[in-house]
Amino acid sequence: MLDVLSVGNINIDLSFFINKLPDLDGEETADLEIYHGGSAANFAVGASRLGLRVGMLGCVGDDEFGREAIEGLRREGVATEFVRVIKGKKTGMVCVLVDRGGGRRMLAHRGANAELEAIVNSLPDAKVLQLCNVSRNVLMKIKGSSGKACISLDPGGSVVELRPEDLEGVDVLLLNELECRLLTGSEYKEGARKLTDYAKLVVVKLGERGAYAFDGKKEEAHMAFKVKVVDTTGAGDAFDAGFMAAFIKGMSENECLRWGIATASLKIQRRGAREGLPTYEELKKFLSEIEISNP
Repeated sequence: MLDVLSVGNINIDLSFFINKLPDLDGEETADLEIYHGGSAANFAVGASRLGLRVGMLGCVGDDEFGREAIEGLRREGVATEFVRVIKGKKTGMVCVLVDRGGGRRMLAHRGANAELEAIVNSLPDAKVLQLCNVSRNVLMKIKGSSGKACISLDPGGSVVELRPEDLEGVDVLLLNELECRLLTGSEYKEGARKLTDYAKLVVVKLGERGAYAFDGKKEEAHMAFKVKVVDTTGAGDAFDAGFMAAFIKGMSENECLRWGIATASLKIQRRGAREGLPTYEELKKFLSEIEISNP
């Protein structure tokens, strides 16, 4: 049985590293790097590097980018037999504009990712189903066929399709601060309390302020670690991978937050959504060094 099945987007990222955005009708030069991406695929690689048995369920186009995306997942130890190649479709593509401070803006072409709903009728056995930026329809389908699997959801941009009551049956809800506000109309602590009427555990990612978790009874918070920020692309996916790896290993909620923040901290020090994702050994080394420098 898989530890976790990651469900969602598989993309190719065209990352432009810019000094400033061009004016209307203007032009600026930029460094260009091409990376593997997609929130669910990034999560799958992050979780695999941390020692979990991971499968990927998603769609790619019948093109060279799709073949390379699948091979990239295989090289990371991710099971790809649940990835479907969609004839006549292009692999999802994202143009990422990364500024000097590591912040980013993105333009996305969904491509084959738009066909995900058609392939989620039959799911392989997994302890956890990790749903990353999936549509409301996909969420509802999976909730109806998940069996005893734990459902973890990071809605990403698809949060605009959701109502709080749609989250009934979700075990772990992973949000950023804006997504929490969009769902509840409240700041993150009050929003998390509202959402635990539906989801069992609500986790809010707060960027440079760390992260927060509430399970309906107890709240936990953990500060961020101070690191040099190079590229924040995939930081949320990295947090999810670290948090859920600790969660699956049975760690406390505070330790899950710590793992999530540490995984994201290592990722944002390198360009690309996956290049900085740590192995289990790298994560443990980072955490031990943090303990020494912050006794």
